[in-house]
Parts: sequence; structure tokens; C-alpha cells
Amino acid sequence: MRLILIDNHSGFIFGDTANYRLGRLEEWRDNNSDSNSEIESLSVLAARLVDDSIGERGREYEFVTYDPGDARTGYFIYRADVDGSEEAAPVVADGQKQETIDAVRRDCRFEGFVECRRG
Repeated sequence: MRLILIDNHSGFIFGDTANYRLGRLEEWRDNNSDSNSEIESLSVLAARLVDDSIGERGREYEFVTYDPGDARTGYFIYRADVDGSEEAAPVVADGQKQETIDAVRRDCRFEGFVECRRG
């Protein structure tokens, strides 16, 4: 399963699970499931990994299956390995490139939102 995370505040792509080393992400290997629990747990894991990579620690995470429509802190989760979207959204190298952000929003499947709160 390949997930792309777009930050709610900046609108930039903060994470693409295709960029993480497989050794660190054993959980990703065989998760091509569409079950809600798999998507939820992998979305939260991806948010934690992104936060770790930018030095954010001590947050609690909650996954919801909708766009909260407000300015809360968190990540929009898009799945990039369904219906040909893998090819439509190449591995993200520049998360601020507007064409890439637009392609993810247009071509990848929206899965939900991970809210990140101070614990």
C-alpha cells in the first residue's frame, strides 16, 4: 500500500511512503488490503513516520474517514496504488511542486485524515 500525506496547514506533500526504506517499514510489504482497519493503522503509522522525520514527537493521532474541513493539525491521506494512480503520481521528490500536489489530489484515492494533537 502506498500512501501520500498532504499537510493541512501548508497544503504541501509531507510524506510519500514510497520514499521510506523497506527495512524500516516491514508493515507495508503485504498490506494491499482495502479494509478500513488496515488503512487506518497504516495511515497513523505513516503520519508518525513523517512526524519523526521532521522532529515532531509526543503527538497523539486519530484517523477519520472524511475531510474535517477546518484548520486542525494533521495530514490528508491519499492512496496512490489503486486504479492506475501509481503511474499518475510518481514518487514525490518535491512536495511543494503544485503539479505534483494537483496530481495526487486528482488521481489518487482520498482515504481520510489523520489528526495530530499534543499528547
